[in-house]
Amino acid sequence: MESDELILQVDPHLTFSVNAQIKEQLKWLIGTGRIQPGDRLPSANQLADSLGINRNTVNLVYTQLRDEGLLDMHKGRGTEVRSGAKIDRLRSDREPMSRLAEKTVEEAERMGIDPTAFFTAGLAYILLRDTGASSRVRLLFVECRQHDHPFYRREIERVMGGDVRTVFLEDLPADSGRIADLLAQTDLVVTTLNHAEETKELFGRYDRKVLVIGATVEAAALLDIARLEAGSSVGFVCLGRAGGEWMAGRVRDAGIAHIRAESVGLDEGERLESCLANADKVYASGAVFDELKARAADKVELYPMKLEMSSESLLEEWAASAGPGGRPRENGGR
Repeated sequence: MESDELILQVDPHLTFSVNAQIKEQLKWLIGTGRIQPGDRLPSANQLADSLGINRNTVNLVYTQLRDEGLLDMHKGRGTEVRSGAKIDRLRSDREPMSRLAEKTVEEAERMGIDPTAFFTAGLAYILLRDTGASSRVRLLFVECRQHDHPFYRREIERVMGGDVRTVFLEDLPADSGRIADLLAQTDLVVTTLNHAEETKELFGRYDRKVLVIGATVEAAALLDIARLEAGSSVGFVCLGRAGGEWMAGRVRDAGIAHIRAESVGLDEGERLESCLANADKVYASGAVFDELKARAADKVELYPMKLEMSSESLLEEWAASAGPGGRPRENGGR
């Protein structure tokens, strides 16, 4: 699809934000195959101009879709749709939805019901119908954009089964009034060892429990790295360089010191290209693995993270103590 063929719409009268409208339309187009892997999207300026909105809104949407593993953003090359398992899952989800939506719209129009009004009211119906929603723990996960935040989010959801919302430290200045708004919809704040002190400082003043969790690497991967020849050049790549440094740090902690480690972020264009070209082996976090494997299949391996057992136990204990409203019984989680 050429970038000038992309036609989206925004309706300021809808109860959904413009950000959500654009994001969901793009996911729909990708999920139904109208936008294919490898297709380049319009620049933020182009799409913003065509919709009559601020370019920062489009940048935010593109960044969110990148963080979900659906887009790649490269300076000088633009924004492209990824390929891989996440796109495949989106396709498998959206295709049956598309068939059902077409039938529903046809039936609504046959009955003289405005489809937009129907689907907006349908959201209210779903929220009211979901009687179990009030018992789900509402979790706020705080991390930075540099680390593999999708991994932590998946693990929190797996262990606790709650509704997890991710917020990035870069978006939370110390004087932000947004923190109080976030906490009004949150039962528990979870962060990682990487940012425990920062998060506690930001949220501690609100008398809200902050759970700190950590991760490590699978032992099998450490054994493979230990078997590499002395002096081997090994790249550790995550969403940002800080994430790559964390990965390399776990290898050093295991006593592996005979390799030459380089920490790189996905956002470091030329440095990343050099690493892919010159390293003997590259270990990629789950958040960047699909992209790097497609670019250098012969040398890229997955860096298999896992939640620390103590962290998993901590989350399980808090979930077990939570009452029907998602808060610990008798403040047992404080």
